[in-house]
Amino acid sequence: MAEEINLRITGVEPGDEIAGARKLAISTTRGPIPVVMHSAAERGRAALCVSGALGGFDGPAMLYPRLGLEMPKLGVTIARLNYRHPNEFSECLVDTMAGITFLAGIGHQRVALIGHSFGGAVAINAGTLASAVTTVIALSSQLAGAHVVGDLSPKALLLIHGGADTILSHESSQALYDRAGEPRKIVVLPGVGHGLAEAADRVFDLVSKWLLER
Repeated sequence: MAEEINLRITGVEPGDEIAGARKLAISTTRGPIPVVMHSAAERGRAALCVSGALGGFDGPAMLYPRLGLEMPKLGVTIARLNYRHPNEFSECLVDTMAGITFLAGIGHQRVALIGHSFGGAVAINAGTLASAVTTVIALSSQLAGAHVVGDLSPKALLLIHGGADTILSHESSQALYDRAGEPRKIVVLPGVGHGLAEAADRVFDLVSKWLLER
């Protein structure tokens, strides 16, 4: 269980800056957690993005880099986190909690969580645990690990799923929606698969608008 894992942040190691993004590593007692930061000029609002079971920085349909390019202009910092141990739910959950703690520690009082597939469940779970989190966006989310979704309210939940997802049926997000409290919203995109590539622009519009409103 995630609560049995002890992880403590010991520092932050800055890395290279590429095209306005800063690579860094959150140093912890369980090893470094790599993050790519796209910082807004002002601090206060941030979104932490986590990927699926395979890890990585980009999310579905390159959504996370696109958010990183656009959202800082609108006052929202984007942090893209890669897991230390992809597909190990408890370890990925504490990595996400460490990312939230880091963002809160540098002045972001309001943090949104965005997760895809496996990461959708990680984001929902972490959202119930962290007081800094104001909203969760779960993309093509799995059910396993997201059983606590009812505890997320009154934090807002946005669920986006492809209607033609053959890896995780959109019924997974529907079940999460049915269990969640308000405020909540679900968008099922007809003809769209698990990676959401067929509706990349639509997903970006939905997510960016939600971040600005929430």
